[in-house]
Amino acid sequence: MANARSKTATFLLLTLLVGFPSRALSFCHELEVVQGGIVKVATNSAAPILVEWFGHATFQITSSKGTRILTDPHGAFDLPHPTLPQHIVTTSHQHGPHNSIGMAKGNPVVLHGLTPAGENWQKIYTTVQDVSVYSVPAYHDKSQGLQRGKNAIFVFRVDEICVAHLGDLGHLLTPDQLKMLGKIDILLVPIAGGFYTVTASEAREVTKQVNPRIAIPMHYWWDGAVDEYIRDNSRVKTLNGRVLKISKQELPQPTQTVVFSLNSR
Repeated sequence: MANARSKTATFLLLTLLVGFPSRALSFCHELEVVQGGIVKVATNSAAPILVEWFGHATFQITSSKGTRILTDPHGAFDLPHPTLPQHIVTTSHQHGPHNSIGMAKGNPVVLHGLTPAGENWQKIYTTVQDVSVYSVPAYHDKSQGLQRGKNAIFVFRVDEICVAHLGDLGHLLTPDQLKMLGKIDILLVPIAGGFYTVTASEAREVTKQVNPRIAIPMHYWWDGAVDEYIRDNSRVKTLNGRVLKISKQELPQPTQTVVFSLNSR
């Protein structure tokens, strides 16, 4: 029975992957234009964006034009809350610490990665103001959702910077998922011991799979979690705060891990 369910879940994921618009497969590849027979990358590389962490898996991503995205709002009283109105809110799945949309001020466009009961993925490929948003179907565990259900990865294109929020990813990424992600500049990657998300060592492997310019750990609250994630990594920058301001042209290479400072879990 479990094997049959696993095969069904695999079929549903593959069906959804195929069902997304073909244009979505290049959603976050470099924008290339041909001018005089020469291929150039079209980018507004000087425009900075802000990435602010509010703890758990909640980030506020702000474009250079002021469009604000709130990811997986946690709703916790002991963690920081955003004070400005939001334009976009995304939820990777329907668990309370990732779906507390009431903490978002204003009248944002709310994009749920899963259907209301969490039984299936939503197909999201849209643009809100100057931000493009796209989702990639994934799972909350290593058994294709049989333990903890489904999960949605969100990709945002903000001022030509592609940011991927992995939600509560519970497994390594497949080739099809990596293809759908495209070229990611900033990866928001969870580390939660292997029950709620991938472990720190698995998060390192996922980071290698995606190969972003910047990797930011999230969803951790125990001593040693970040230490394990950054072990043997010489390219680590620890911020004295929880806000990163960066433009496309400032993105480092190869991958640099940026660790935010947050006194709460």
